[in-house]
Amino acid sequence: MTLRSCFAALFLSVAILMSSPATADDVAPSARVSSAVLVRQGPSTDTAILARLRPGDSATLVGEISGWYVVELADGTRGYVSKAWTIVRTEGGTEALAQSGYKIHVIDVGTGLAVFVEGPGFALLYDAGSQDDLHDGDENRVVAYIRAARPDLTRIDHLILSHPHKDHLQLMPAVFDTFQIGNVWDSGRVNKTDGYCHFLKAAMAEPGARYHDAIASNAARDVTFTGSGCNGTVTVRQAEMMSEAPVALGTRARMRFLYRDAHPYSDPNGNSVVVSLDLDGKRILLAGDAEGGERELPATPPSPRSIEAKLLLCCAADLKADVLVVGHHGSLTSSRTAFLDAVGASIYAISSGPYPYHRVRLPDAEIVSELERRGQVLRTDREDGFRLEDDARACEMRDRKVGPDADEMPGGCDNILIDIGPGGSIRAGYSSLSD
Repeated sequence: MTLRSCFAALFLSVAILMSSPATADDVAPSARVSSAVLVRQGPSTDTAILARLRPGDSATLVGEISGWYVVELADGTRGYVSKAWTIVRTEGGTEALAQSGYKIHVIDVGTGLAVFVEGPGFALLYDAGSQDDLHDGDENRVVAYIRAARPDLTRIDHLILSHPHKDHLQLMPAVFDTFQIGNVWDSGRVNKTDGYCHFLKAAMAEPGARYHDAIASNAARDVTFTGSGCNGTVTVRQAEMMSEAPVALGTRARMRFLYRDAHPYSDPNGNSVVVSLDLDGKRILLAGDAEGGERELPATPPSPRSIEAKLLLCCAADLKADVLVVGHHGSLTSSRTAFLDAVGASIYAISSGPYPYHRVRLPDAEIVSELERRGQVLRTDREDGFRLEDDARACEMRDRKVGPDADEMPGGCDNILIDIGPGGSIRAGYSSLSD
């Protein structure tokens, strides 16, 4: 038996012990599977294929972990199948929803940020941008990932743009084209770029969507663009102003805007909307590109006019969180020690990629070391190094197929999944949605 086989067997035993169902439910391919769902030796697309579940086939559910069901075939073989391409059928014959609790997906968009959050009664998207993969339509990384994770989803209740930079907004127009949007939350900081122009036009054209910013309530203003790819005057119709008041999301879930400011700072990073999500007793902090000052070591105190300093001054107690989606892609401009102490997270998600910011490829090693000293660190650039030097570039570059037999993944190679179960249990790892 190989080392990989030993590890897979051990992992399988632990998964079954930790998450064994009370009844003998079946797992079957979902309606969108045309060929087969792969049964793998372990919870990874890198492990061996043991069997195939074709439409009409089923296997007995014996356990589950984040992103995977543990199943037993008729001959006694046990393996893993992707939750994204299967359904659970109870003993009574009804289909069980594959989701329980809350899920936070940090999508590998290359160099940028997109965080998809789903829970009972709501779906939320915080940013959707990239510096290096701007494909549209079905090849849009964010759309492809959400469709794979939630094929039943038609509506995103809350879409939040932290600030108007390309690597946070450029993929959003396809999101408007694909899903119904309930509420749009935007700092109100205008950036006269084609990307922000397309974003505002899409937000204003969305039927029934309510637009909120940090400028005013129940008012209208005109924004004029003169770019070559998007131009003209957009009339922005505002609903309730973005404020510190909690916003109800769903069952035992709410969000708060801890920082919002529409002032025309020289760098839109100064407008980055910082959001806390309270999900069944667990708190997720989404920092966007909130900074602590210039590029300095983490021990340097935050600059007095930085977002991190302002948050420590106004609402340090509200920063306490279980999960931090790390500010500014793990740059030395953010994540000062004083800020991290106030947050006190045990899980840190860094979204970054191959594109260099001012000739610096993020995350900075000093930030990664500081975070690793504090807890579990997950990164969307985990496989970027060899992928960029490899002609295959299977996960990171195009053209990319999406489906149960595809070699490539929606999103990129390293989509992060944080799962909050009933009662507030929390698990974090990498999400595989390709088979």
